[in-house]
Amino acid sequence: MRFQVGIQITLLVVAIIIAFSVVKPKIDSIRIDQSEVAAYQVALENIGRYNQHLQTLINQANALSGYDRSVLERYLPKEIDATLVASDISNIVSRNRLLLLDIIPDEAIPVTAYSADGQIEESAAYDPNTGVLMDEELSGDQDSVLMAQQFEVEVVGTYDQMKAMLSDMERNAYPLKLVEFEFNLEEIDASLVQYSLLLETYALPAN
Repeated sequence: MRFQVGIQITLLVVAIIIAFSVVKPKIDSIRIDQSEVAAYQVALENIGRYNQHLQTLINQANALSGYDRSVLERYLPKEIDATLVASDISNIVSRNRLLLLDIIPDEAIPVTAYSADGQIEESAAYDPNTGVLMDEELSGDQDSVLMAQQFEVEVVGTYDQMKAMLSDMERNAYPLKLVEFEFNLEEIDASLVQYSLLLETYALPAN
């Protein structure tokens, strides 16, 4: 009887050893494999969602006519041509018979966007269609950031001339946003005013 009990105890010990040395590592390995499979499935779902979103954008772009596409690219180009913008500003000034004193372009910088909680996010990916921050996973790299460049403009003219010039800027083919506006009366001729404007335009670099 004692011999049989000893054998049972021995077998129990062997079973415990096998459970901890073989079975438990196998179970842990299976759990790891299941986690990897779940992560892989999530990645596949994300890829499908991203591809669907990309295809939607491609279809929308292909649906545009050549003229509409050129208008869109003119309105929001891939990069800001500072020389071209300065020339356009100069033409608008001349067309309204103001005297152009100076145009100084600043450096192009990423647009400062605001997150949902009101915090400023520098160099954040920005959706120009909705005006809000994009999800970090969908935003991509810095090539997708909306860029802005400001132009300091000094002109002299009458009030009516300035009003007409601002109307022409509003009708420009691409945005010329008036960020700051200051003026000083000329000492020689009270009808003439020196105006200081800070204008801003935008670009959306392609990926």
